[in-house]
Amino acid sequence: MLFPRGTPSNSARFVVDYSREVMSMRMVRALLVFAAAFSVGACWADESGDSFFARMWSKAMPKLEQALELFEKGETLPESRVFGEDKKSNSQKYEKLLNEVFDILLDSEFNSSRGEYRLLEDEIEKAGLKMAELRKDRISAPEESWIPFRQTRSKIDKQLDELQSDIARFREERDAIRKSMSVALNAMGLYVEPERLDVLLASVSGDDVMGLMLAADSIKRINLQIVELLSKGEGNFNIARKYTGIHMVLVDIYLHAHELVLNKIAGEYSPRLDEISSSALLLKKQAESMLASTPAGDASREVLETNVRANERTVRTAALYRDYLRAQQNKLRSSAEKLKNDLSVARNTYQTVKTGGDLISLINTSMRTLESVYSFVLPDLSAVYDREILKEFERITGQIRKGS
Repeated sequence: MLFPRGTPSNSARFVVDYSREVMSMRMVRALLVFAAAFSVGACWADESGDSFFARMWSKAMPKLEQALELFEKGETLPESRVFGEDKKSNSQKYEKLLNEVFDILLDSEFNSSRGEYRLLEDEIEKAGLKMAELRKDRISAPEESWIPFRQTRSKIDKQLDELQSDIARFREERDAIRKSMSVALNAMGLYVEPERLDVLLASVSGDDVMGLMLAADSIKRINLQIVELLSKGEGNFNIARKYTGIHMVLVDIYLHAHELVLNKIAGEYSPRLDEISSSALLLKKQAESMLASTPAGDASREVLETNVRANERTVRTAALYRDYLRAQQNKLRSSAEKLKNDLSVARNTYQTVKTGGDLISLINTSMRTLESVYSFVLPDLSAVYDREILKEFERITGQIRKGS
């Protein structure tokens, strides 16, 4: 989130404004961590009092009904025509609505915690980079100076201490959020060991996969709400058919989301990972070649040996990363195949539904597919639990995200 900042009239004004902003952000962050740690379990446990679910329902239902109308309209439109709407233009509007509803389905305390967790990761990285820059400046800085704004070693040491304290606080807040995320996952019926959650949060596909988990949970809750409405008497033919259509759209949304993640892994993450691995392998070979021609006792041998080890670690971790992404791809494809079958059944049922009982039977069948989403989330990758390899895993994730 970007916070607007007024343009200062001078450097002193800038320092004051920046300090206030930092204090404000710290207070907001502390409140968010407190809220996440103590309220997330309750938010996920009680549907009737869940403000997130109520907001999601009120936002999603109108768009789901619009999507259903577009689906109905598409059945009667021509394949293509020069003027006016056709199946292609209608399908584009339909898919746009699918994406909008998917974003709404992610509205939860867990999703808020995810964003805050990522923000803290960025803050830790920025503070670390700033510390590295200050340590470099310290080498040439004087011990003392009569010039007020000149950096001295004592000033730099004070800044380093402050940044180190910031990093420690950020890590503490991040760990509290991670704990709250684990509580939320447990409330969804998914027990995640701390190590596996670390890998999931460190992976480039982690946000995508957690998005699918949140969507699955939201769709299940909407389905359960529909069943409750039908059981309370909202079960005449027209209502039953409308809710059957809404269920059909929800299945289509979830299938669409699977396909988007699969496309990201195949078209973005995997190719970038191959580039990183190839580059590290080339650098390793170059370092080994230079090492072979460097005489014993030469000071550069130690640097070259370090480079060889570093690139070996990158190549090895990239291979583990590739295994991780492939395992997710395979599970996602399996889940997508089940969803395609569920969608076909849902469309057929939408055309033939007679009573609310038909829809309840359909929902019970599709709920089993939604339950299977959790099976692909965390493939066994115990080798990455090693803290050093996990750091390299995170570093590679950063490279894939930045595309550099």
